[in-house]
Amino acid sequence: MSLAYTAPIGRRGLWRKSLDTCAAYVRIDLVEERMFPATTILRYAAVVFPVLLYFFQGSFLNATDAFAFMLIGASVTAGFQDALTALTNRLQFAQERGTLETYLVEPVPWALIPIAMNIWRSVTGTVMAAFMIAFGSLLGAQIEWRSIPLALLVFLVGIAACNAIGTLAASFIILFKRGEPVIMLYSLAAGVLGGTLFPISVLPEWIRWVSYLVPHSYVIAAERQLLMSDPPAEGLSPLMSLAILTGFSVIMFAIGLTVFDRSLRLARKLGILSI
Repeated sequence: MSLAYTAPIGRRGLWRKSLDTCAAYVRIDLVEERMFPATTILRYAAVVFPVLLYFFQGSFLNATDAFAFMLIGASVTAGFQDALTALTNRLQFAQERGTLETYLVEPVPWALIPIAMNIWRSVTGTVMAAFMIAFGSLLGAQIEWRSIPLALLVFLVGIAACNAIGTLAASFIILFKRGEPVIMLYSLAAGVLGGTLFPISVLPEWIRWVSYLVPHSYVIAAERQLLMSDPPAEGLSPLMSLAILTGFSVIMFAIGLTVFDRSLRLARKLGILSI
């Protein structure tokens, strides 16, 4: 059975409709941003406080490098959070309001929906991470600005990996109306094993290998190598991290979109969806 509405549509028309669908979801997010500007302002204001916390910690330890080390890890984690939770939050909201089926009636592949829904939050997550880095730089963190283009590329590939994980969580929401187990488990793993505030080398050897299954660890390590004036000596090179992240994103997106597809099929078969 096809995964999209079966009205006849050519390949060119499908491509155009897919672009229109992505643009429509971005417009919806922009409307929400304009309707609730205070929420947007507070979201960015909130990340000022952890930056100040790490600044004062670095000052207490008399170590500027420690401030930059923690700043980069925290900015990556904060920037990825939107990509991890945006899709599940929107689908859960749609299920509670009974509007989920309206997302599925357009003549586009259903696998496009997770990608389209996460475009804007991927952008805002990137902006948030950049805002934290810029604010930390104003406070004295030594940032290698000439490495920004490659650092941005690594971050965007990491965003794609988080979108893939969010797609897996969305599959749970479709069937069980709860996506928290996947997101919660991954967030806990990323917080401890991703090296946000400390190098993964301090972890016991029996658990350190798990950090290599968490995309955060590759992104944070690569960003520190690129952006710190005196980066840690340990870890993979940024190009190696980028290659691993790219492979992870491709594989996880293939798995995530397939599981999302099958979850929608099963939900329709079980009567969970009324289409």
